[in-house]
Amino acid sequence: MIILAHDGSLYGDWVARYAVRFAATDQDRRLLLLHVTDGRVDEAVARARFARLAEDCAATAVGYHQELLTPAPTVHRALRQATPHDPQALLVCGTRVKPRRQALLTGSVAELLLRSHQCPVLALRVVQPGLLGLPHDLLLPLAGHRDGFARCWPVLRRLAPQLRRLHLLYAVPPGPLAAALHSPARQQLARRAGEAYLDRICAGLAGEIPEPPFVIDRRILATHDWPHQTLIEASRIKAQMLLLGASERSLAHRVFHGRGLERILRETPCDAGIYRGP
Repeated sequence: MIILAHDGSLYGDWVARYAVRFAATDQDRRLLLLHVTDGRVDEAVARARFARLAEDCAATAVGYHQELLTPAPTVHRALRQATPHDPQALLVCGTRVKPRRQALLTGSVAELLLRSHQCPVLALRVVQPGLLGLPHDLLLPLAGHRDGFARCWPVLRRLAPQLRRLHLLYAVPPGPLAAALHSPARQQLARRAGEAYLDRICAGLAGEIPEPPFVIDRRILATHDWPHQTLIEASRIKAQMLLLGASERSLAHRVFHGRGLERILRETPCDAGIYRGP
């Protein structure tokens, strides 16, 4: 089941396109819309948007159900209480540019949802609404987490049917980075570790999709500025979406050393998703 946290706005409709596409790939083909009536969007406008969303679901043979919630006592709490504990479900929400260069994720409802554990979560920053939730070229930066494939699979499996190319980008872990950049021997060791890690990711993918309908591209980079390099790679390969993992630890440290994730979300040339696996 796909759970969509929709705020009733036009931007929420852009995020909803991903949710409908995801639901159409699931076996049960169900979409649960959660909306908190906090007064930020005129409720008549919101209900009109939800009616159109229900029509889109009907057109794609997706079962649609909506729940209108009251803040209890906050938007996040209401959404969390209405979200079922289901590791097979996926909660989709949005995060977007705010005025005066405020943070996109830090302190937001999306960040709080990413911290929850009812089910996997995907927070989306949509910059290309014309894609209609159908990106064909995906950039997946990886940082070496031992459960990397298991964490990204709930999102990746719902994107896979429409992909043409999957770009795997592995960055040398930040701890030995300086030595790796200046020592050929350590740089070679780091590269071998990266290749072994990508081998495990590809093996996990092959176990789920023996004959993937997309091309897999692999690249290993050592860099002092991981967010900057991610943005460069997204532009170089003309990615339509990039997907970033967020663990509890990385969220607590504002993800990827300080403001790195916020920088990627603000400057991304394509749609971006931050996922939290089971």
